Amino acid sequence: MKLVGDFLKRFQTLTPPNDSVKSAVAEVVGRVVGAKISKSQVRVQNETAFVSGSSIFKNNLRVKRGEILEALYEELPKSRDTIRDVR
Repeated sequence: MKLVGDFLKRFQTLTPPNDSVKSAVAEVVGRVVGAKISKSQVRVQNETAFVSGSSIFKNNLRVKRGEILEALYEELPKSRDTIRDVR
């Protein structure tokens, strides 16, 4: 007879879908940097979130990278396994 804990173990390792990570990154970047970002401007590849924008925007993104990652991990804790860097 299996215990309920054995059944629930498989749900502990689930990662959020790519779409929810993109929307969370867009929201956090928009809030921290102060620019409007749509979900279509975010691309996730190899544990890195790439955000398209102007060079001035990307400089702000680079300066506030740590603040963005902290806010992202607070909003979506499972994103720590998915996103390691924002560029």
